[in-house]
Parts: sequence; C-alpha cells; structure tokens
Amino acid sequence: MAENQAITFRDMQPADAPALYKIECEAFSKPWSVSSLTALACAPNAIARVALIGEDIVGYYSLYRSFEEGDINNIAVRADMRGRGIGTLLMQDMLSVCKQSGIDRLFLEVRASNVAAIALYEKFSFRQYSVRKKYYDGEEDAFQYALLI
Repeated sequence: MAENQAITFRDMQPADAPALYKIECEAFSKPWSVSSLTALACAPNAIARVALIGEDIVGYYSLYRSFEEGDINNIAVRADMRGRGIGTLLMQDMLSVCKQSGIDRLFLEVRASNVAAIALYEKFSFRQYSVRKKYYDGEEDAFQYALLI
C-alpha cells in the first residue's frame, strides 16, 4: 500500500486523459492516445476507473463489457508509485465493480515477458488458456488469460 496514504477510486473522466496518457507512456511501448483515452472514458460499454491519492491519479484500469463478459484493456500504475500494492488494489476494485455489474468472466492478453503483470493476474486466480504467437508487433507472444468471477 502507498505509505499511510489512502487510495480511493472513481470512474474515469474525460479530463483524466492527459494524466492517464503519461502513465500509458511509462507503462506501455504503444500507449493509447489522449483522444483514445478520452473516448474510453465516455464509452457506454467500458468500465474505466482511476486510483487516486488525494487528487493525484496513481493508476487506472479499463475493460470493455459485452453482456456478462469483460475484456481487460489495461491496468497500469504510475512508475513512481509501483511496488506499493496499488496494482493489487486496482484489481480488487475491478473485480468488485465487475461483480456489481453482472460480469462473471474476464479475459485478457499479456506480453509473455511481462512477469509483474502475469504474477498479479495469477495472484487473482486468472488462468492461462492459450498463446497468441507473435501477437505484439509481430515479435512477442501474448498469453491469454481468463477468470471466472
């Protein structure tokens, strides 16, 4: 957990896009654009939430919903806040919101080299069910994971 500072959560807002873009650039080799993040915040089939310390966004997650299934887009923590349990709190919030929303299955792809993300997903009982060969940039495999909530 972030040293004696409470983490709160709220729904993503379009005005959050610039701060989220900075996190995207730190976390991913091909970040979502500010306009894509703005659209995500407004998408009726998306669940997108931010983690805050005070008013500062320290992480976020998003997924697209199709009936009772969710396809996780991203979960990311600001680089200077990693290693403090924020990823775990984001995942706990995601699972809680999904349950409240009637989502009972989650799916995702993760880079085979992303050991930290894989550890987080497996901590929450996600199970690998397939591999997409050379999914990322025609070079790196993606592991496909699923979770029954």
